[in-house]
Amino acid sequence: MICFRQTRYRTPLRTSFQAQTRPGRYHRGDEPEPTQYLCLHPLGPHAEALRFFDARTVDDARALDLRTWAVDVPDDGLVEIPYADRWVADDYAACQDLADTLRAAGHIGAIVPSAALPGTRNVVLFGGRVTSPWLARELRPLEARASITGEHGTALTTLIRVARFRGTPHPGADFEFAEPSWSYA
Repeated sequence: MICFRQTRYRTPLRTSFQAQTRPGRYHRGDEPEPTQYLCLHPLGPHAEALRFFDARTVDDARALDLRTWAVDVPDDGLVEIPYADRWVADDYAACQDLADTLRAAGHIGAIVPSAALPGTRNVVLFGGRVTSPWLARELRPLEARASITGEHGTALTTLIRVARFRGTPHPGADFEFAEPSWSYA
């Protein structure tokens, strides 16, 4: 499945030697291996950046300096997590507990509701991964095809109206995402 990510790294995925130390939605920060976060909608990385940096204004969105990627992730073994308020809450405890349970059961990751871009889904991968060029013919285990899709990009300013920021309610399971205007103004 084609996923999208924004990150400042030279590659979109981390190896096992680069585990995060700051807690996130599906990791506590003390795991021996990284947790990889990717979006299934192309605008997901921009919404995630708007949310993370609390960029609620046009000027804030334009000030973001984003490197975006496309990553072809095998979906074998990913657990589908249906929408529930606890998976998009500002408190990460339920998500971290779920991730602990999934890791302990040997799952490689999950497809989860997006907290930042309601009506879309994200992919969470447990453990280190490496990437190869998009046109690579053969892949080794834990390797994914990837390509950079943008450098020094800003978030689409019309996305501010549909991104969900911390402290604002999620519209719920029945919400249907509609593409925002592609206007830069």
